[in-house]
Amino acid sequence: MTHLQGDDVVMSLPQYTTCTRVEGNAILERMTHIPKQIGHLHLYVRKDKEAILDFFARDISRKLKEFRDTERRDVLFLSSGGSALAVLDRIDESVIGPYLTIGIFDERYDPTNKTSNYAALRKTRFFTRAVTHGCRLIDTRTGPGQTPEDLADSYEQELRAWRALHPRGAIMATMGIALGGLTAGIVPFPENPDAFHALFESDRWITSYDATGRDPFPKRITTTFTFLRYVDMVGVFLVGEEKGEMFRELLAGEDRAAMPGRIILSLPRGAIYTDESLLHAAGMR
Repeated sequence: MTHLQGDDVVMSLPQYTTCTRVEGNAILERMTHIPKQIGHLHLYVRKDKEAILDFFARDISRKLKEFRDTERRDVLFLSSGGSALAVLDRIDESVIGPYLTIGIFDERYDPTNKTSNYAALRKTRFFTRAVTHGCRLIDTRTGPGQTPEDLADSYEQELRAWRALHPRGAIMATMGIALGGLTAGIVPFPENPDAFHALFESDRWITSYDATGRDPFPKRITTTFTFLRYVDMVGVFLVGEEKGEMFRELLAGEDRAAMPGRIILSLPRGAIYTDESLLHAAGMR
């Protein structure tokens, strides 16, 4: 994301200075200072969840304005479900307009649509503003008679059609990482890395799969790691003391099948937005 200047910056964050072990591309096992970056992603820290949500929303708003006014690019904006939805209502309404196409980063297959992430998006003020200001919307709710495969195919066609129509367009996405390392609707497959790679690292941009026994929402429709690498700006929202140990484990390894959230270590552009309690629990303060 665009880096805010002056009083908007959380703190001047030093680079890693000491460590006990490095393995391949793994981040340091033990850190004595907060880093400026995790992989290629900038790390921004605020005191608590509310403060970092405000900061995150301002950063999204500034980057959207830059895409619209300076770079003259249309934008595909995809939001994860869950905690990442919380930032949307704080985005500056002045940057919402027809140049935006809005959708969900990962979806739950549900013929009732009671658990649909797109249905949750529709309940936000951000969605109401998007309708009011003429944004295009990609509806990923389950349609009558649709199978998970049908829904995945339909969503992939929408994304590829957007790219064909906007070859210079920018893609922005928000992500969260759940306990256990789930991200973007992608659950761990530690016992079957071959199946994991076949599902999430193929040529497809969207895949459907059965997460029975792995997740409370077993029928999943999600973007793949392949698509993630086309995203111009990723904002990873990750807060809370309860996620500190998970984050420490994420940084200490490379196996994405065991912890899909490790994909953030190889993403080319974006930022992680976190709070002090998570860093303290992760042993980074």
